[in-house]
Amino acid sequence: MAGRLSGILLVLGGVLYGIVGGAPSGGAIPQEIRVLYAQPSAVFAPLWVARDRGLFSAHGLAVSLVQATGTTAMAALASGEAQVFGGGATEVAGIDAGGGDVVMLAAGSNYPIFSLYVAPQIRSVEDLAGKAIAVTRLGTSTDTAARIMLEHYGLGGKVHIVDAGGTMAGILAALTKGIVAGGVVSPPTTAKAAAAGFRELVNGFRLGVPMTQSSLAVRRAYLVNARDAVLRFMKGYLAGWAFVHQPANRGEVVDTIARYTRSSPSEASVAYDAFAPLWAQATVPRVDPQGVANVLRFSTNPRVRALAPAQLIDSSVLEDLVRSGYVDSLYRK
Repeated sequence: MAGRLSGILLVLGGVLYGIVGGAPSGGAIPQEIRVLYAQPSAVFAPLWVARDRGLFSAHGLAVSLVQATGTTAMAALASGEAQVFGGGATEVAGIDAGGGDVVMLAAGSNYPIFSLYVAPQIRSVEDLAGKAIAVTRLGTSTDTAARIMLEHYGLGGKVHIVDAGGTMAGILAALTKGIVAGGVVSPPTTAKAAAAGFRELVNGFRLGVPMTQSSLAVRRAYLVNARDAVLRFMKGYLAGWAFVHQPANRGEVVDTIARYTRSSPSEASVAYDAFAPLWAQATVPRVDPQGVANVLRFSTNPRVRALAPAQLIDSSVLEDLVRSGYVDSLYRK
C-alpha cells in the first residue's frame, strides 16, 4: 500500500510541479516538501501564490502540491510521503482521533467561507426540515459547516446530511439531479451553483460563527525533526499571505485561483471577493482556538469531541517569525 501510495503521489506531484514551475536555480539542492490540500478552494490561494511566485524556492525549498483528502492524506502524512496537509480543523481532529499526531501551524480561514445553496423552491432555512443537503464527505469541513448553520437556525438533527463523494462537483451534481435540496459549497463553486439556478440561503462568513475551515498542519515528529524546513516553509506561506492581502495584487490572485480551481475568470473573481475580507483581517494567520472548539463541539465522533483545541495547535513557528520581525518586513515592501 505504501509503495502504491508513493507512486501515486510522485506522479501527481510531478505533474503539478511541471505545471507551476521548477526548482530554484543555483548550486544548492532544494529540500523537497510535498503539500496535500483538501479541495480546489480559493481558501488555499496564499499557498498557491507562494508556490507559483517562487516564494518557497526563495527559502531553499522545492514544494509540490497534490490535492488529496481522507485516508489518502492520512496515510501519506503517516508514511512521510507528504510533509504538510492543507485542511480544516475537522480533518486534523479526525486524523488525531484516529491515532495521528498532527498539529495546525497557521490558518487559512477561521470562519467558514462556505455557503448553503439551495433549489429555487426552498425559500427559508425552515423549508429544509425533513429534506437532505449534501456535503463533500461526512466528517469534513463542509459537514461541520452544515451542522453549524443548521444548529444556528434550530434545525440540528432535523435535516439529513449526505455524502456527495468527496468533491464540490459531486455536491453540485446532486443538486442538479434533485437528489438533495441544498449543498454546502465554497467559492468558486458558489458561482457555478448560482449560474445553474441555485441560490445562496446561508453565507457562512456572514453568519459570524468561528470555525477553522482551513489550516496548514504537520506531524509533531516532523516539526521537531525538521523545524528549520518548517520555518522556511512558513516564511514562504506568510509571503503568499502578504501577497493576497494586498488589493493591488487582485489580478494575479484571480488568475491563480482560476488555474488551480479550473474556473473561469469571472468565477475566480467571485471567489476572490469572498475571501478578500478574510485576508484583509489579519497580517498573521493564527489559528483561532474558538474556531477549533466549535469544530470539536459539532463532531459526531466522540473521540474528536474529547480532544482539546490546544492539542491541535502549535503556533510556535509562527510566533518565532513574528518576534523576529519577518512578518513586519513583508508589509514594509
